[in-house]
Amino acid sequence: MRRTKKIAILLTLLAQFAQAASPQNKNDSDVIFREPFTLRLPVDRSHFYEERFDHKIPYVFDNDVYLFNGEKFGVKVTLEEGEITSVRYEKDLSKADLTFDFKQDKDQSGSLMTLLTVKNNLPRRVYFDALMTIPGKKGIFKTTVLPVEAGLSNFESWPHAIVQLALKDIRYSEKPASRK
Repeated sequence: MRRTKKIAILLTLLAQFAQAASPQNKNDSDVIFREPFTLRLPVDRSHFYEERFDHKIPYVFDNDVYLFNGEKFGVKVTLEEGEITSVRYEKDLSKADLTFDFKQDKDQSGSLMTLLTVKNNLPRRVYFDALMTIPGKKGIFKTTVLPVEAGLSNFESWPHAIVQLALKDIRYSEKPASRK
């Protein structure tokens, strides 16, 4: 529970950070932002969820990846002593260590679902922790994303719309390292 509160605070701080028009210090100069946008998601066959994001939101911040419906992009990682120590946005999918494709689709019965495809171009299995926000619900919810084997892709699906998915603690080890 303590970790969820910490992540909620981090996401609040991220929203405040993202409102800045430009990076404030030299460490933020590598942050790549989305332009302001309106997210429109089908919630079921006849209802939609819509939210306007008037401020710039980063793709990756503090080594965490933030995904919205319809996005496909990658990240590069930095390795130190055989462990992932930093994650940064990579627009060119052919140069990415990990690629993410996050979208809504229909299952075999025609019902809407949210689908995440992760491709791992790294030499080892990669693990993630994940959080999501859901249309019409307050709060941030923990969810699971299965590890992705080296050189392979994996799929994760949810039977509902997701406003934002955050992939946290991208790592080689099954258990997350404690964050500072």
